[in-house]
Amino acid sequence: MFKKIFILYFVIGFTALVGCEDMIEIEAPLDQVVAEDVFKSDATAKSALSGLYGTFSQSQTQLQNLTVNLALAADELEYYQTVATYIEFATNTYLPSNGNVSGMFSDYYAAIYKANSLIEGVAQGSVTPALATRITAEAKFLRAYCYFHLVNLFGRIPLVLETDVNVTSILPRSNPDVIYEQIIRDLTEARADLAADYAVSTGSRVVPNKAAADAMLARVYLYTGADDLAEAAASSVIDQTALYTLVPQGNLATDVFSRDNKEAIMQFMGWGVSTNLYTYEASVLIPSSFATTATFGLSNDLIDAFGPDDARRNAWITQVIKEGVTYNIPYKYKNLTSTTVVAAGEYPTILRLAEQYLIRAEARARIGTNIASALADLNAIRTRAGLTESSTTDATALLDEIAEERRKELFLELGHRWFDLKRTGKIDDALNPIKPDWESTAALLPIPQAAVDANPALLPNNPGY
Repeated sequence: MFKKIFILYFVIGFTALVGCEDMIEIEAPLDQVVAEDVFKSDATAKSALSGLYGTFSQSQTQLQNLTVNLALAADELEYYQTVATYIEFATNTYLPSNGNVSGMFSDYYAAIYKANSLIEGVAQGSVTPALATRITAEAKFLRAYCYFHLVNLFGRIPLVLETDVNVTSILPRSNPDVIYEQIIRDLTEARADLAADYAVSTGSRVVPNKAAADAMLARVYLYTGADDLAEAAASSVIDQTALYTLVPQGNLATDVFSRDNKEAIMQFMGWGVSTNLYTYEASVLIPSSFATTATFGLSNDLIDAFGPDDARRNAWITQVIKEGVTYNIPYKYKNLTSTTVVAAGEYPTILRLAEQYLIRAEARARIGTNIASALADLNAIRTRAGLTESSTTDATALLDEIAEERRKELFLELGHRWFDLKRTGKIDDALNPIKPDWESTAALLPIPQAAVDANPALLPNNPGY
């Protein structure tokens, strides 16, 4: 029996693109809606689904902190100001009381709660069967997306699959293999019922389709060592050439993160309240014309990884001078407040085709029976960047090249570098030389103090905290 009170944290004026006929603008927040009423009507059920998407499009964790915090924790980003929460990430001395740690934990669990509410609600409501199937599939995809990040950030976490607080408030932490089993189950079940294209959102790539499920499955399989399955899932996406193509080199600067581009597999709607064409990430990472110093800048270690012929260096990195000091600034997202640089507008991109090529390359290299194809996948990304093709035939050496290509292609994108260092066991080797106080236990974030206070079953905390 699902809860009588269904909490929907809608944002005033949030418009969700859930189909041409389904453009739903929420004029005022619905703080509490009786669940039976929500799921008696297709219109209100769609509003509830809009609320779930709004969680991501308005989440500081999703739009800034996942990228910025983990780039600081790894070897990508430097911090030039004095806010303690960021200093703790830059020095890997984060505490259970760190607000950004707490935000990442609570934001994703808030989204999971909404996803669970939708799944329960449509199962017992009276919405049309087709809509119930669609809502369930999209909610399961988004739930899996949340759990993927939570398990990689915190390790052992509670597996919450219902809304009854009498159960969920006392759940203990589950082992990562249990979480991954649920992630794979959710993505596999979602894939079966998701649309094959983007017709449901009138062509906009802001809802998951079958390819998005395959792309997430490819990532999950790679992380869990199921290389044959990772190869197959990535191939399923790459082979859909009518939907997905790599943005050509000449358009790297403007198109890879533009809304609804052909490389994007899934994006969230932009943060901008009035236009939805600019990103919070750009407004945080790029100094305004009034700033006297930069807040963040790319590390010299990362800058040095790019050769002079790498087109991505000019396309995705810029320099600003503030009071005579030159800063190397991330420039993947360029629109601070409007469409002043990228006229098409920008949407936060969570899945894109280049990653799938690199996933398939790594999976094939690990399998070891198709080195030529693994090399071809790597070279698809290298040649797009203006680099000469690699001719490496040794599997171990090829894996090193793929890892380096992932570093350059996916830098400052939702924690890829941090997660890669952890999953490949290279985090100590990478961070020990550049972080004097690095401790291996910092590879996992602490369970936030507020969560522990609310549920002592989450103790003991991760080692080192």
